[in-house]
Amino acid sequence: MKHYYINNNTTNPNGNNEVHTEDCKYLPSPTNRTYLGYFIDGIAAVATAKSKGYSKADGCIHCCSEAHTE
Repeated sequence: MKHYYINNNTTNPNGNNEVHTEDCKYLPSPTNRTYLGYFIDGIAAVATAKSKGYSKADGCIHCCSEAHTE
């Protein structure tokens, strides 16, 4: 299990809020991220992000590839 965060910005090419693990090299700075919680995988973290209103949440291709769709 890991701690997961969502990027508050949607500046990536697909306009998504990307979900990252605590140890991802692409984890946004503390001012640009929101803590989602402690989850077994990126799929659970993305589902939680979507339930919190981040309708365009998607897993980071590098650290949450199991939840990456775009």
